[in-house]
Amino acid sequence: MNKSERLTKILNILDNHKKISVKSLSNLVNESASTLRRDLIVLEESGKIDRSFGMVSLLPDSNIEYTSLFRMNEQVNEKKLMCRLLVKQLKDNQALFIDPSTTLSHLPNYLSEFHSLNIITDNIRFAFSANQMNNLHVFITGGQLKTNSNSIIGSHTLQDIAMFRPQLAIMSCSSVDMHGAYMADLEQANIKRQMMANARESILLADYTKFKSDNSDYIKLAELAAWSTIITDRKPEIDFLIRLRRLNVKVIYPDNK
Repeated sequence: MNKSERLTKILNILDNHKKISVKSLSNLVNESASTLRRDLIVLEESGKIDRSFGMVSLLPDSNIEYTSLFRMNEQVNEKKLMCRLLVKQLKDNQALFIDPSTTLSHLPNYLSEFHSLNIITDNIRFAFSANQMNNLHVFITGGQLKTNSNSIIGSHTLQDIAMFRPQLAIMSCSSVDMHGAYMADLEQANIKRQMMANARESILLADYTKFKSDNSDYIKLAELAAWSTIITDRKPEIDFLIRLRRLNVKVIYPDNK
């Protein structure tokens, strides 16, 4: 198993056991003690688990801003699928805000056929990939590089964003419910709100794991009506679709005719 598969297996075991000894967990994952120790350190630093006195327990998954390294390995296929759905909404010569989400870090792979896209972003991973592409003109916002996030934050970031008025602000979030979208980090939420305020339209990408009827994150990013379009990888629940239809928010998911 690769690292991502091992981490997923550990989390699945903890989801069933809630709390388990390191020795028992080692037997269940069938990995060496040194490999398991490294994996547990990654999960602990990401806020997924707690370790104490030889025991491991799963922590609640809301109100935690996980590291970019960990999030980059979660729902990879779903993130790529949403990016493929997103590019169908883009046009040549558009200007776009791109947020620092790991979802949109995959987007440059699907932009090679576009002519002269103008990108304003605080997403370091996106900018690195876009640097290899002649058809993308990328402006990287100033500010402070946030540890383990591949993103730039701070007052300079907000000032730079305020200089632009692109066609679209494209972003992800930590969770979504019937009332709005949420974040677990206040600075990231403020930057996304500035992007939304300055763009003509906003598009939200959220995979199926982000949709929660309860236990959503505690920092409200925006009401659902703030987005012109929501893109996801699976058909949402009917109540959610009805609410978005009433709010005149377009919903895009696979096989949606």
